[in-house]
Amino acid sequence: MATFNQLHHLLEKSLRDFQAESSDLSDTQEQELTQALHRLTGRLTEILSTNPDPFPTADLPSVCDQTVSLRAPIFLPEPPQIHFVTSCDGVVLMANEVVGDVLGMDLGEIGQVSIADYVAHEEWKILRSHLCALDVPPKLLKSMLTILPAGKPSRTVPCVVTPMFDQSQKVTAWHWGLILEAEHSSSQPFIQLMQNLESQLYAGQSIDVCLTKICDGLVRAFGFPFVWVATVRKGCVAQLRAHAIAEDFDWESQGALWWSEVSQQSGLFQACEASEISLLSPCCPQKGDMVWFPPGFQFHQTWGVPLSLQENCCGMLVVCSESPQPVDPTVLGWLQALGYEIERLMARGRQLDQWRLQSVAMGSVFDPICVTDTQGRLEWMNEAYAALQGSSTQSMLGFPLSSFPHAELQVRRSLSDPSTQEFSCVKTEVLQTGSNGQSLVFEQVVTPLPNEEEDLTHFVVILHDVTARKAQELMMKHQAYHDPLTDLPNRIMFEDRLEQALAQARRNGTLLALFFLDLDNFKTINDYHGHQTGDRVLRIVAERLTTCVRSTDTVARLCGDEFTVILQGLEHVQDIRQVALKILECLIPPIRLGKEKIPIQISIGISVYPKDSTDPHRLLEIADQAMYRAKECGGQCWNFATSEWNDE
Repeated sequence: MATFNQLHHLLEKSLRDFQAESSDLSDTQEQELTQALHRLTGRLTEILSTNPDPFPTADLPSVCDQTVSLRAPIFLPEPPQIHFVTSCDGVVLMANEVVGDVLGMDLGEIGQVSIADYVAHEEWKILRSHLCALDVPPKLLKSMLTILPAGKPSRTVPCVVTPMFDQSQKVTAWHWGLILEAEHSSSQPFIQLMQNLESQLYAGQSIDVCLTKICDGLVRAFGFPFVWVATVRKGCVAQLRAHAIAEDFDWESQGALWWSEVSQQSGLFQACEASEISLLSPCCPQKGDMVWFPPGFQFHQTWGVPLSLQENCCGMLVVCSESPQPVDPTVLGWLQALGYEIERLMARGRQLDQWRLQSVAMGSVFDPICVTDTQGRLEWMNEAYAALQGSSTQSMLGFPLSSFPHAELQVRRSLSDPSTQEFSCVKTEVLQTGSNGQSLVFEQVVTPLPNEEEDLTHFVVILHDVTARKAQELMMKHQAYHDPLTDLPNRIMFEDRLEQALAQARRNGTLLALFFLDLDNFKTINDYHGHQTGDRVLRIVAERLTTCVRSTDTVARLCGDEFTVILQGLEHVQDIRQVALKILECLIPPIRLGKEKIPIQISIGISVYPKDSTDPHRLLEIADQAMYRAKECGGQCWNFATSEWNDE
């Protein structure tokens, strides 16, 4: 009570000092701050008049009560020794003298310093989220808080935070009460149970080992003969995560059998899903009641602290007592606080396990993966990436990623809304040379990694080998546009090439010649020598035709023994005659297949752009008709669609 009266006087003094020294503020600022201080003064006066004991010991759980609500606050018997009031953002508005002595806070800077400067960063974030994120503020928040005194070692102390309302029931400030560990020796054993456990989790210790250490500590420090922790996941059998037992009891002969029966009973599931600490087993349990310890053990009381772990998982801390005397209320309060700390520890353990699993998964995945900074310099890579580069991990760290898409990322940033700070993935195809010298094609996906403040800090680069897929795509594309027998362009590619050649001839004002070729004696070859021989003849004819033209020209097989040749970039008709003559001469030598010599005879029809037509389909028809006229002349010759060119 005396401490709260001191706070009240300090608030009145702060109001007077502010009014005397507020000449540098604008009228609006002065008015707003004055109203805020008046509201705080009124609220504190209301608290003092209606509740003379701000931390009532009457709220401690009665030992005779069967249950103690986890949601209702359990206060410690000694009053807090550190008091201060902050705004909703954490700015310290008023404080007692102990704050200056313990935290090293300059009381002359009240209104300019934040409690965030004196509290562990992660704990402050969690507390602030609870204080600010709820639509209906809690009546009270209780937590173990790590304080960072100026120039002194950090300390872990119990903390009680209470909202302060104005007349409209809007939270305008928060009152903080901290209990010094040195003045509350009964808290030491519980605090020591949790010391260093989180750092052990970071070092790779399993959560079950940490829980076992907590159980061992409860047995050693408080003389509880049997303590255990279990978890229950929906649809699964309950797990005994940790236990500890005094030396006087034989766990080996009874423990396993007892747990195999208890783990499947509905009473265990119901107790784990409860929302309150409860006396699970009175000294004389009724027949059929849940047995919370092996039958051979003689315990008088069993207390259960339910653990809310995650959406589909819960658990319970169970503490047994040999003494028929009621458990001290202070101990029950600290058991509840320990339950909160176990929940937090297990949540951190799950998070660390998830991180380790992700790290192992990324490290062992088949695809090469690396992490770069914002400039594309390597900061981490998995084994697959190091094997691809043929170098050790350490030798590559800090070097730039050669395939980092600087240009693409710059374009994405310029197109995105700067206010949203959203970054999308960039997908590209890159060529890499494998450790064996093989050329590989990778699909590279670069994913941005922002931090909690949405600032870009890193990129994750995943390389997926698509060499086989690209080869398959190229093969399928080749098959779609090439004749399977001769590997020449088929009709689809021929028509596309003819369209392109005509467009180029129009631009350049040059001639284009289309040859339509047909073997005069191919039916005789097939009938006399067989189709396999006929196919071999067609392949050899295709090879000979290819040698007669330039690389810019096109030789295609339309069907059967029909071939076409597109000649482009010609200046004179005489150039066309020279190619036609070269083709005839090339096919004069008979084809030797084993001991057989098969003579070849061919007829060629020729249409010319733009003389005969400017339409590609019409040019092909005209060349086909000219080819039949060549056959009528006895074959083994060519025939122009323009008759006068045949006479020259």
